[in-house]
Amino acid sequence: MNSRTHIAHHDKKQQVQGLVYALVGTALFSIKPIFIKIAYQYGGDATAIMSLRALSSLPFYLIVLCLLCRDGQKRSLVRQHGWQAALIGILGYYVASFLDIAALAYISAQLERLLIFLFPSFVVLLSWLCLGQRPTRNVVHAVVLGYLGIVAILLHDVQSLGNEVWKGSGLAIASAFIFAIYLMLSKSIIGKMGSELFTSIGMGSAGVAILIQLAVSSASMSSWSFELVVLGVLLGIFCTVLPSYFVAAGMARLTATELSITSNIGPGVTAIMAVLVLSEAFTVYHFVGLCLVTLSVYWMKKPTK
Repeated sequence: MNSRTHIAHHDKKQQVQGLVYALVGTALFSIKPIFIKIAYQYGGDATAIMSLRALSSLPFYLIVLCLLCRDGQKRSLVRQHGWQAALIGILGYYVASFLDIAALAYISAQLERLLIFLFPSFVVLLSWLCLGQRPTRNVVHAVVLGYLGIVAILLHDVQSLGNEVWKGSGLAIASAFIFAIYLMLSKSIIGKMGSELFTSIGMGSAGVAILIQLAVSSASMSSWSFELVVLGVLLGIFCTVLPSYFVAAGMARLTATELSITSNIGPGVTAIMAVLVLSEAFTVYHFVGLCLVTLSVYWMKKPTK
């Protein structure tokens, strides 16, 4: 009995730790659009913001990768699956991230977060088209509900911000679609090599790709303001490195259902910070949109009985 009680206590402790890690990681990821919007105000563009984030985060991923590779089994996994992790990481953390950051030049942080948050709808679509997994009626209803929420916010933002909102929305939707592809491709590789090793290789490879883009572009680092550099460093450490490992730690301690529920706080955190820091409007349209999208994603991720 004492042994069972000890095991139950240990499992509960692991669950609580996992919830804390996942919630912290989600909250840090969710303030990323705020830093990016401010960076645009200080003269940044997508290439500059991505490069600064890479310059400040890449050393951490390389250090963690070197530490992990002290283990012979980890080195063997890198030799077997490292190139796959690198390519998938570039897709998810370079291509999708670049489109996401570019989108924020045209749309509000709240709309961007909700559009990105609907990536499970693309997972449903891709699973149907590529794997033959037909969505249930409830999932279809959830997808429709989510996009009704997006329409609610678009009705407000197009009137107040102009037609460029459509361009930004298209970029954000493309980012969400590519991120959905990344998630589907990464699942089996993470299962083979573990989340920490995959994250280090994937994020590190994306960082190298970003720096290559910087080298071949016409961007001048000397034109970056001090404020932009500071924002880029904060973005790299607090909205990239730390949350990626917090979420990975949460994944190791929680079930998929528990982890998915913690992600539902993301749009709310972004909305609060956007209003407080960026002075973005939060109207009845935003409230309805936020509620519909969050409920939609919850239904899509809810396991069927």
